[in-house]
Amino acid sequence: MTGEQYLYLYNKKIKMKKFYLTFSLSMLLTFSLFVCKAQINYQPGYAILNDGTRISGSIRVYDDEPWTNQRFIWLKDSAAFAADPKVRAKKYKVDDLKFYMVASRAFDKVHFVDVGNLQLKSLGTNDHMMERLAIGRITAHRFYSYPADFDVIYARNDEDLKAQEQKKKDDIVKAYKILLIKDNETKPQDAFDTDMPKYLGEVPEVSQKFQNGAYGNEPTTPKKGLAAKMISMARKTTFKSNEADAVIAAVNEYNQKSPVKK
Repeated sequence: MTGEQYLYLYNKKIKMKKFYLTFSLSMLLTFSLFVCKAQINYQPGYAILNDGTRISGSIRVYDDEPWTNQRFIWLKDSAAFAADPKVRAKKYKVDDLKFYMVASRAFDKVHFVDVGNLQLKSLGTNDHMMERLAIGRITAHRFYSYPADFDVIYARNDEDLKAQEQKKKDDIVKAYKILLIKDNETKPQDAFDTDMPKYLGEVPEVSQKFQNGAYGNEPTTPKKGLAAKMISMARKTTFKSNEADAVIAAVNEYNQKSPVKK
């Protein structure tokens, strides 16, 4: 295709010159594209609806685009499947759900306003089905931001376009938040932006261990000099999964040593 490039509107190509342009205009079209591209599988689980109804069956899991799990699920009712193996899965949106469990993973409805990433899809509701990582006096959930409602990508060819789209998705996956709620708090806090030793201060042993890096995290003792602080920040970014594991380990020990009062 010498001398010509294309305007990409989802799966339709419209001839233009000099650049590739991709964009999405609505939540519906955005997620319809994701559904087509994502690697999807069903796993055993159950859902609790807002009215308390429990439905057991198989739930579709979006592994490559985990933010989709926060918005809705597709569930094949086991009772309906037993009666008719050709039964289709039913879609349940976040507004329909209170909780769902898929394999060993629990998802709770959590209200959270992602102020750094406000989009059209978030204007209707700021409830999300977030994966639960810890429970007790402090609950912890993982939250993924959503892809942009409107996105522009300049690319040289199809391969370049696909690579840039994949990079954008990978960046979202890497930029997840660990949200913490303690006791009767209503506003979740991002663990990566929280003074964790102070947050865990009611259990000094746990607080001190976190400060010293005993959970495998970067020690939080004050760094002397700009260079030391920059190195510390770079390590936290590079080893984010270690930092996340450390937060959850500290929260679990905090909950064990300071259980919910009955």
